[in-house]
Amino acid sequence: MAATGPLQQEANEYLKQHKIPQLFEGLTAELVFHRPSDPRSFMRDYVLKLQNAKANPDKGDPPSLLDESNIRCVFSMLDMTKRGFITTAQYHEAIKSVGVTDYNTDPNGAALNKISQETFIKETEMALRRACSTFSADY
Repeated sequence: MAATGPLQQEANEYLKQHKIPQLFEGLTAELVFHRPSDPRSFMRDYVLKLQNAKANPDKGDPPSLLDESNIRCVFSMLDMTKRGFITTAQYHEAIKSVGVTDYNTDPNGAALNKISQETFIKETEMALRRACSTFSADY
């Protein structure tokens, strides 16, 4: 095991602060999923979308492999009895399963332990948008 000195610790803190590993994980996932013929242009466009999402967190179109239809599908898999809602525990697990850690932990319906599909979609989209908009746009 390699020893970590002050320079290594400083580098690790920098990477963590600017969420560089998450940036590259998202970029790599997008590349593998889309397999563009021009990966460099694709990566440039990806970073531009991240910058736009950061500049307009409520309106930007952040790059994500999940669109509304995918989020609906996640909800449907959890609501197998078609009651129109999922439990608060299911909500927490589902949001975490799509890779989001910063999300509304007390959404509309949580007090009744009934999270509607509309709430789930809204909260998931907002959390994904927030996740994408947190990357530093200062290059």
